[in-house]
Amino acid sequence: MDRDAAAPVRTHRPARGAAALVAVLAVLLALVPAGTARAGGVVPSVPTAPTVPVASTLAGDATDDLSWGLLPADDDHGTDRPNFSYAVRPGDTISDTVVVTNHSAQRLELRTYAADAFTTTSGQLDLLPAGEGSTDLGAWITLGSGTVTVDPGQSLDVPFTIAVPADALPGDHSAGVITSLVQQASASTVALDRRLALRVHARVEGALAPAVEVSEVEVVHHDVVNPFGTSSATVRYTLTNTGNARVVPAESVVVTGPFGWAATTAGDGELPELLPGSALEREVVVTGVRPLGRADATVDVAATAVGIGGGATASDDGAGQAWAVPWAALALLGLVLLAALRGPALLAALRRRAARAASGGGRAAGSATSAAVPKSSAAGSAPEAGAAAQDPAPLTAAQLEEALERARAEGRAQALAERGGGEPEG
Repeated sequence: MDRDAAAPVRTHRPARGAAALVAVLAVLLALVPAGTARAGGVVPSVPTAPTVPVASTLAGDATDDLSWGLLPADDDHGTDRPNFSYAVRPGDTISDTVVVTNHSAQRLELRTYAADAFTTTSGQLDLLPAGEGSTDLGAWITLGSGTVTVDPGQSLDVPFTIAVPADALPGDHSAGVITSLVQQASASTVALDRRLALRVHARVEGALAPAVEVSEVEVVHHDVVNPFGTSSATVRYTLTNTGNARVVPAESVVVTGPFGWAATTAGDGELPELLPGSALEREVVVTGVRPLGRADATVDVAATAVGIGGGATASDDGAGQAWAVPWAALALLGLVLLAALRGPALLAALRRRAARAASGGGRAAGSATSAAVPKSSAAGSAPEAGAAAQDPAPLTAAQLEEALERARAEGRAQALAERGGGEPEG
């Protein structure tokens, strides 16, 4: 598997010491679409930390019609090469040539130098800024006088050499051959540095030992409102190339419940090429997760070495956990249990209330009926008195006198009856 045919690197850096450059470039970024392709097959890189983010003012932007391209020369090292790649030994010296072509109508005065390459945390190949010294392959490369002048529409061969140190470590070393155009922004003290580069890879003879490390695995579970639905989880981790070979990793992320229940798999498969010593920060969203109380994530990465003599593999894995409490399902279950435990008591209370309401209505109807019955005899005076007792209206003096007289008469009659019943028969 050979990744050397990948497109060369295009980077853009501010000149050293330009304090106000970032503010100006932020405005330019809104005007110039990042990723515009140019002649020579070069593409822009995505600059991220630790480089200064400058994604605008590419070589060849339509704002000033400046454009140039880079290609490896056809020589003993090969023809129609997309970039530079060598198999070397400690102490070797390699000579090669980069062809610079001016596609614009103006003469270009370009700086030429080399810089170490690295993979950004987002997976893009980038080069060290102009002001930062290289310590690896970028320090082994020398490009002529350091400046070239290319007339409009012309091409120029720029030779360079690679002096491999005698104590160079085995494995892959990466850099870029860079051409740079520094311009002063109009009516400003800000200098603009436009860079165009080609990748350079050198594999030093010796044991090739690809290795990767999965670390800092973190799981974040996302709750779901539907008590019967599935949720999702975000798995974050860091993948570091700890070996000495360029590798292309492939990832697999699995999220399960307790005891491995309800496993769900996700991942992007093959990831961007990762240079030795570089690290990727990955974030994978896994859907279809069953919230069973806990979400266990397992990250498996298998990496394959690429480039000259590639094919060796390496792998590593990591794990992380998070609570995955099914709050919606628990709330529904609580309501069901509450209904089961309190339901009978609630029904009985409702029945008692209904019975009391019905009984109260019957008593009211009976009182109305008693009040409608007329007085007919002395024997019926007791119900009448009962009815009168229920009547809250006060008695008049005449009514009271009449009631007392009636009571005296009834008492005398009762006494006479008792005496008459006690005398012997004559």
